Amino acid sequence: MKTKKKNTDKLVKISESALLSLVAYRLKDRVLFPEKVESSREFLKAVTKSTL
Repeated sequence: MKTKKKNTDKLVKISESALLSLVAYRLKDRVLFPEKVESSREFLKAVTKSTL
């Protein structure tokens, strides 16, 4: 099976920092691991109840 040559003439090249800022912008205000956030909330509730 032969591989095709990739046409790289039309691709846009950006720096790594610019790519990271684009990814960070897309992920802003998003919770990536909601189950971990919920377990952390439950843990903090238990801690605050036990210290009172």
